[in-house]
Amino acid sequence: MADNREAIMFKAVQDGYVFRALNPFVFGRARYYLVNEAQKAQLLAIVTARSPAVSFWLVLLVLIAVGTGAVAYATGHDDPTVSDVVILLALIPLWLYAAVLVSQYPTARKLQPLLAGLQPTDQSITSTDLRKAVRKTVSFRQHLALGISQAALSAACIVMIVQKTNGGHVAVLDDSGTLLFAFNAVAFGFSSICFLIKALDKVWHKKDEPDFSDRSIKSFLLTIFCLVISLGLLGFVVTSAWRTNQRNHEMALIQQRIDGLSARIDAWQIRSRAASAKARIATNNAHMSELITKLKNPAVKCETPAPTDDPARVERIGACRELARKEQDVVQREIAATNEEMAIIQQDNAALQKENDAIQTEFKALQTEIKAKRRSGNS
Repeated sequence: MADNREAIMFKAVQDGYVFRALNPFVFGRARYYLVNEAQKAQLLAIVTARSPAVSFWLVLLVLIAVGTGAVAYATGHDDPTVSDVVILLALIPLWLYAAVLVSQYPTARKLQPLLAGLQPTDQSITSTDLRKAVRKTVSFRQHLALGISQAALSAACIVMIVQKTNGGHVAVLDDSGTLLFAFNAVAFGFSSICFLIKALDKVWHKKDEPDFSDRSIKSFLLTIFCLVISLGLLGFVVTSAWRTNQRNHEMALIQQRIDGLSARIDAWQIRSRAASAKARIATNNAHMSELITKLKNPAVKCETPAPTDDPARVERIGACRELARKEQDVVQREIAATNEEMAIIQQDNAALQKENDAIQTEFKALQTEIKAKRRSGNS
C-alpha cells in the first residue's frame, strides 16, 4: 500500500525517536534504540534503500513452484489429491517465513554496524503504536479498494467451486482442486472483511486520515494493481463460467435431439424391420427361382400327336395338355403374386431407407455441431 516503514519503525519521544531494529531471523525479542534526527535519517536511508516486496514475492512464487513440483514428483500423482493439497497448505507458513526471511535479512545485516553505536532503550513501540502508525499512512480509499479486491478474489474462487462441484452436486472434499479453491475463498473473504473493517475504522477516525500531500501516486500503485487484477480475474471467471454453462446447456439440447432420434429409430424399428425385409427378399427370390424352374420344367409333360394316331390317343394327349396348361396358369399366378409381394417389400424398404437416411443426416449434423462446440470450448 504505502511505504509505512518509517511510521512503524520510528516513534517520536521527548529525547528523539525510538527505533525498532529489524531481526535478521524475523522472530525473536525486538530491540529498541534511542536515536536523534541525524541517526534516524541514516537508519531510514538504509531501511528504504530497497523494497523487500519484489524479493518477497519472487521467493514465494519460486518456493510454491518448487514445492508443488516436489510433492507431485514424490507422490507420483498426475492430478493432486486431497492429501497433496493438505501437504501444500501445511507448507504455506514455511514458504511465507522463508520469503520474509530472504526479503528482510539483507537490510537487517546492513543495520548491524550502526546498531553497535546506538543507545539501547527500555522504551518500546507497542502494538497500539503500530496500529496508530499504520492508520496514519494508509487511507480510507486504499483500505476500501483492497477490501473490494479481496472480495472479488473470494467471489472468483466461489464461482470456480460452483463450476467444479457442478452446482453443488459434488462434495467439495471429493476433489482436491475444489478444496484448494475453498481454502482460497475463505482466506480472501477473511482478508476482505479485515480491510473493510479498517476502512470503517478510517471513517470513525477521520483525524488519522493521511494528508493529501502524503498521498503520492506511488503509494496507490499496489492498491490499483490489486483492484484491477482481482476485478479482471473475477470478470474472466464469471465470463468463462457463463460460457461453460451456455455450452453445457447447448450440449444438453443436442443430447435431447440425439435421444429423440434414438426414439425414432426404436419407433420405426429400423434395425429389426431392415433385417426382416432382407430375409423376406431372400425368401421371395428363392421362391421366384423355384417358380421359374417349375415354369421351365413342368411336372406334366405331354406327347405331340401324329396324324396317324387314333382318336382315343389324341383325346388322351389333349387331356394331358389341358392339365399342363392349368399347371402353367397356377405357376404364372404364383409368379405374379410373388412379384407383387416383392414390389410391396421394395416399397417398404425404400420408405425405411428414406427414414434411415434422414436420421443419419441429422446424426451427422449433430456430430458436426458437437465438434464445433468442442473447438469453441477449447479455444
